[in-house]
Amino acid sequence: MIYSSVVSLLIIIYFVKDQFEFSKVTKTRLLFLPIFCLYQFFSKLNINSVHDIVMLIVILIFSIVVGFYQSVNFKIKELSTSKYFFIDDNGKEVNIYQKALYARGGRSYLIGWLLVFLFTLLLNSKFNNDLNFFRFTHELVDEMMKDLSIFMRIKDKSSGWKSWGILGITNIAYLFFIRHKSIKMNQFFKPDAMETTGPQK
Repeated sequence: MIYSSVVSLLIIIYFVKDQFEFSKVTKTRLLFLPIFCLYQFFSKLNINSVHDIVMLIVILIFSIVVGFYQSVNFKIKELSTSKYFFIDDNGKEVNIYQKALYARGGRSYLIGWLLVFLFTLLLNSKFNNDLNFFRFTHELVDEMMKDLSIFMRIKDKSSGWKSWGILGITNIAYLFFIRHKSIKMNQFFKPDAMETTGPQK
């Protein structure tokens, strides 16, 4: 019990800390994950009543608003990293540098993530008499692990169309707004990576 509590606490601390640190931007994270979530959403979508239609509209509005809010504190920086080198005709070593983007979600991303988590619990009727501190913590840590590891998200077989819809639409909205906010993010999605030669200042 104590061991699991300590592990859960460490995961929570790491997850929160990770939102305030710059990490390398990858297309796998920004494109594959929301597309996969939307695929799961449409494959599991089951509209049987007016209530389901209303819930779908609520999810759409909520997810777009949260996706926008998560982009508020988005920060990005560009770093040049040495990719390889060659020896020129004068026998000098010439480095080839590749530019890479590093981004940070910040406070607004973390708050938006928590709103998505709580809203998902609410939609899945998990706010009931059986919900206690330990179960809530378990759900929280489980969702954090899925967010940290894309493979755990892919292996998720229990989530319904509402959960996948929130995740997919929120991530797509977030991607749209950060691309609109940053020219460098738009350039990042071009097929050819920018390379420079010579010493870096």
